[in-house]
Amino acid sequence: MHLRLVALTLLALAGALACEEPASRCQANDECAADERCDSGACVAAEGEGEGEGEGEGEGEGEGEGEGEGEGEGEPATCRDDGNTSLSARELPLVLEAPLRMVEAQSDDEDLVVDVVGQDVAGARVWDFTGTYAADVSLAIQAEPLDGRHWFDDDVEVAGQGGVVYAALLDETTWGVFRRTDEALTIHAVASEQEDFTLIAYDPPITALVYPLTDGASFSSTSTGSGTFEGIAFYCSTDTYESTVSGRGTVKTAAGDFPALRVLTRQRVVVDNCLGFPLATVEHRQAVFVSACLGAVVSVTSEEDAPNFAFTRAARVRRVGLPD
Repeated sequence: MHLRLVALTLLALAGALACEEPASRCQANDECAADERCDSGACVAAEGEGEGEGEGEGEGEGEGEGEGEGEGEGEPATCRDDGNTSLSARELPLVLEAPLRMVEAQSDDEDLVVDVVGQDVAGARVWDFTGTYAADVSLAIQAEPLDGRHWFDDDVEVAGQGGVVYAALLDETTWGVFRRTDEALTIHAVASEQEDFTLIAYDPPITALVYPLTDGASFSSTSTGSGTFEGIAFYCSTDTYESTVSGRGTVKTAAGDFPALRVLTRQRVVVDNCLGFPLATVEHRQAVFVSACLGAVVSVTSEEDAPNFAFTRAARVRRVGLPD
């Protein structure tokens, strides 16, 4: 795990915030399956009437058994985009152990040219990530419960109440530990894949997202990181995250076009000697494109010390991929 990865990215959202299957894109009902309808550009389960049979016993003036049929509305089987200008936690459902295929490239292997500003097309903002990189690799990202399968599960104290606590890969060797509620997504710790190599806890937790995501909204947090980093004990840092939801439009990928909100985050980590004396500063900027039901369909992290959010060179680019 390189030092730059201590400046946590939101890449794990790609797997944590995902429906079990990406909804099919559509413009009309006849483009969807027979039991679906087109809702805000996505095929979703149609509400309908259902019949059921059941048996029961009861006491009162008498006892009896019976069967009956009834009509009512069923819950949609898939996530639904409300079609408004914000994204609630309900529109970004958390599904544990449901892998989402992603394609990722890192600048260690290639110069990654990006456009996170986008283009104005007929009055609408479009971000195009349909291109490929020679360094592209496929990976599956998923949220996993802390049920003892990870070496760090019993060592992480997750502050707060409610919601769901889970782990997800930030990169191929680094886990993030998250709590997801209807109000926010917070990062409580990072840990290495290798046992007892890296484990850093954050107090208070890092605020990754605040719901609902609304264009123009902003949120921030400052946390103290402490623990072990790459086998070296007594790691200490001050981690500042400043995020703004900035822009709504369409993000284009090889897997399809998705309506999305762009979340811009400045991540600054100051590592010290645990006595307050600064040793190193790592700063990145990140653009994450969040779409209903799928979560982060594209995440772009700048090279170190990018001066603004109009950066054109990336350290890492991750996009939602086509199913195998």
